[in-house]
Amino acid sequence: MKNLETKMRQSGEELLDLLKALAHPIRLKIIVDLINDEVDAERHCSSFGLTVTKATRSHHFKILKDSGLIAHVDRGNRSFARLRRVELEALYPGLLSLLKNNYQQCINLSS
Repeated sequence: MKNLETKMRQSGEELLDLLKALAHPIRLKIIVDLINDEVDAERHCSSFGLTVTKATRSHHFKILKDSGLIAHVDRGNRSFARLRRVELEALYPGLLSLLKNNYQQCINLSS
């Protein structure tokens, strides 16, 4: 029983981290852009057209990676982001569709 409680607490914390990551409009835009890309597409962090400093951009990508939304792909001296689409659909069925279909409403709520 204790093991089940621990697993439930951990999965609740993981979900909370994921929702916190999605709560920021810049991070939400990054995720929706990745959702709209081809499956397993990798994008350089500068390709999202974000109007923030490099340090701020790196901070947002770190939060997305730490929350499990994206994977960091290292290609020599360049790094790319890839949406963890398969894993996210398995853990949270329908989440990516919800974000894609309701992106504008989400932005309006977070502003």
